[in-house]
Amino acid sequence: MSKSEAARTAALNGAVEGGRWVRITGLTSAAGQKLNGKVGQVLNTTPNEDGRLQVKIDGDTSSGKLIKEANITDVPRNELVKTCRLSARGEDSVLEHKVLLFPKDHSMFTNCNPKGDSLVMALCGLPLAVKQVNPYKDLSDFGATDNQRATYLMIDPITGFAPYQWQTKVGPVLVYRPDGLDLNFYDMVCVNTYFFEIIDLYAREPGTYDPMKWVNPTYFQRIVRRERDQFNWILNII
Repeated sequence: MSKSEAARTAALNGAVEGGRWVRITGLTSAAGQKLNGKVGQVLNTTPNEDGRLQVKIDGDTSSGKLIKEANITDVPRNELVKTCRLSARGEDSVLEHKVLLFPKDHSMFTNCNPKGDSLVMALCGLPLAVKQVNPYKDLSDFGATDNQRATYLMIDPITGFAPYQWQTKVGPVLVYRPDGLDLNFYDMVCVNTYFFEIIDLYAREPGTYDPMKWVNPTYFQRIVRRERDQFNWILNII
């Protein structure tokens, strides 16, 4: 399998970036007991001379804590949730978005607004959180931070315009379901298709249309079913 084929497979099926996901267990000190049960990512593959690995723990702002291998267990695959990372224009990605895996009890799910960040998708019955993330490369070139699909996700359901901060210098974003359910690659394709279709409807002369005719669960699910039936996709959002 070529490098590009491997990247495409990972983008479709889901990958873990930044280190494998683990859960802390069995620490006995007063400070350590507060970490038991928390998830984190292992930042290095080789233990130090004391048999410890550097683990970046969810919610901890430090660069990581040194924890013995005996006190971490891998988070099983069935406890990892599919999310979608939408690339910025200048990242030159193999695909415009990819699936990344996070533990279902990660704070990104447990501490977020249950209605998500996309007003339109909340009205369509599929709340989606939309968070800016670090780019894979320098995006200082003109237009490199553009992310049209992220901008569309953040449009106002009445006007069809996104807030200014979501119109320029957006960069890459992570999109996920606040309820901790999977959002797979083709789910995201359907969401993108929905926005590409309705954005043209907003181009009509102001005052001559009712956006609520297309910002609702029925209209959204009609597009999702059409895409599913046409391409025989397995979806999580229907």
